Amino acid sequence: DSSVLFFFPYMCLLSLLKTIESNWRCGRHSLQRIHCRSETSKGVYCLQYDDQKIVSGLRDNTIKVRMLHHGILMAWSAYAINNSVLISVTPTQSLVSNPSLLVWDVNAGEMLNTLIHHCEAVLHLRFNNGMMVTCSKDRSIAVWDMASPTDITLRRVLVGHRAAVNVVDFDDKYIVSASGDRTIKVWNTSTCEFVRTLNGHKRGIACLQYRDRLVVSGSSDNTIR
Repeated sequence: DSSVLFFFPYMCLLSLLKTIESNWRCGRHSLQRIHCRSETSKGVYCLQYDDQKIVSGLRDNTIKVRMLHHGILMAWSAYAINNSVLISVTPTQSLVSNPSLLVWDVNAGEMLNTLIHHCEAVLHLRFNNGMMVTCSKDRSIAVWDMASPTDITLRRVLVGHRAAVNVVDFDDKYIVSASGDRTIKVWNTSTCEFVRTLNGHKRGIACLQYRDRLVVSGSSDNTIR
């Protein structure tokens, strides 16, 4: 039954969130404070992590990478860029965006590529398995093919939102985008053709995640759908 398949990921997610909340409330956790500020830091803008590292983007125009070794935090590495940062990370690459996109080698700390397409700030990006999707304040979504960190080409520009596109997510079937225009749009990953619009929020959508057949969105109307 397709309804059961749709319901199952949601129940797993709900169960996991309840376990995390219970562990936090009951003190079943170990807490370690990470100081990643610099002398001129204006706060942490964004952060991602995996089993090997924590990567943070700071408002002082730097990226800081801290490696993990058996759960123990090692020394920070810091990289300076020209604007506030948005990060998306794989084990070997990091992408940083302002109006342009910078591709870095995480291990060597070297900038490998600069991509210029959007005419206003890039607000979010995802990349996986040779494909990257970016979205911007300029109301557009760009789909990129990534043959290598130095060989990245623009495949298609998706236009349809009437306000800044705040967040994107995708898998091998669909690209899902959310905007300040209060809508979520679904696009075919292979053809980049528009599929449908999802309505329901009364104000702009700030965040979104898409897994399997489940889309979860959070809005300035103080609701999650």
